Amino acid sequence: MLLRNFFILFALATFTACAHTNIAGTQIPDTPQNREIAAVVKKALNALTQRDADTVLSLVSPQYFEDNGTPQPDDDYGYEQLKQLLPQTLKAAKEVFIDADLQSIEIINGRAQADLRYRSRANLELPAGPLWDSHREFNRIELIFENNTWKIISGL
Repeated sequence: MLLRNFFILFALATFTACAHTNIAGTQIPDTPQNREIAAVVKKALNALTQRDADTVLSLVSPQYFEDNGTPQPDDDYGYEQLKQLLPQTLKAAKEVFIDADLQSIEIINGRAQADLRYRSRANLELPAGPLWDSHREFNRIELIFENNTWKIISGL
């Protein structure tokens, strides 16, 4: 009986020691790299909500490229265009609300993909007048590890 209890306790201790925790509010394993990536994504979303283009741009790599998910090249833009476009876009937004749920993070060879579902609302001041714009979508933010930090290379 004592030997059986010992084995049960040993098995419980072994399985408990191997249990991994997740990043709070997600099903993503809580690892140092995953925490770093989640922090960059959260900081970028918070900066967008605060309409803080400088902070967003500080999280973006000069390798940034966006194709908007279309095969046409006429809506593609890179880092230099983002530096011009983002401040103008955020200036037109009088209020921005973003609620996002981080779904997964995958890291392969110094590159990462952070998938999230988000809900956003923005009060835009347009030449035709104010407009509330809302979205509920899936998004993938891609990052690269450069200069000892994770930087966004697409997906804003």
